Amino acid sequence: MRRSQDVIGLPVIHVRTGKRLGAVRDILFNGQQQMVGLLLENGGWVRRGRFLPFERIGSLGTDAVIVDSESDIHPLNQLEEDWHGLLTGQRKLKGRPVVMSNGQELGMVEDVYFREELGTLMGYELSGGFISDLTEGRKMFRPDAPLTWGEDVLIASMAGQPVQDV
Repeated sequence: MRRSQDVIGLPVIHVRTGKRLGAVRDILFNGQQQMVGLLLENGGWVRRGRFLPFERIGSLGTDAVIVDSESDIHPLNQLEEDWHGLLTGQRKLKGRPVVMSNGQELGMVEDVYFREELGTLMGYELSGGFISDLTEGRKMFRPDAPLTWGEDVLIASMAGQPVQDV
């Protein structure tokens, strides 16, 4: 299981030429909470969104993302902009509250955990606020079923593992 913050910022490198093709700016998920790919930036003055589909990632290492071909990276199109990112987009996940279906708020999303082999979102790192993070630490929530990604909040069913310390 990987944290998204461990992947964001990694360079994307072509396996044959060793050329740096950009850096990971965000991880994108679809409505079924599956990773669909990586949002990249050029690192130059113009920060156009470019997209690397999940199935075209050769290797997702600890120090770099490896790809087989430059043609695997393409501009982000209108359809793909409907996906959810952790840090970017109109429906970014970071900072959104997670609320149980009984109305109990668990905390605000700070990070997500995913299985890199499958691209499956597995859990959420939650913050209770600055003071709570300092005194109690952040918590991890691993739901048994995908959350409902609402307009303003993420809603969890009552089924799920209890919130655990990170």
